[in-house]
Amino acid sequence: MQNPTSSAVKLQIAGSSLDLVFDFEAIADAEEITGRALLTGLRRRDIEAPAINLVRAMLFACVHKTHALAKFEDVKKLVTRANLTKIWGKVLEAWTEGLAEPTEDVPADPPGSQS
Repeated sequence: MQNPTSSAVKLQIAGSSLDLVFDFEAIADAEEITGRALLTGLRRRDIEAPAINLVRAMLFACVHKTHALAKFEDVKKLVTRANLTKIWGKVLEAWTEGLAEPTEDVPADPPGSQS
């Protein structure tokens, strides 16, 4: 089985180290929270001056992959005016890493295979 944190981006915040991973499910989670389509990408305005809710939603979505018990209410409290830029930079880094995933429709480890 593929290591889910192999391409994780590390974020040091509030005395904790979080692994950020953006994949297809993370995009779906962020879309559900924001109510907007993100699969086709982010707008230039989003990248340069993101809405706080977009940062919170995308942070939660990419944290949730490696910290399954994380709750949106808790993760969004990590985002403050003082660290918004730092968090957004790491989220965008994870987003970019996620875009580099293989585009094949075949899972990395087919069901029933032995690793």
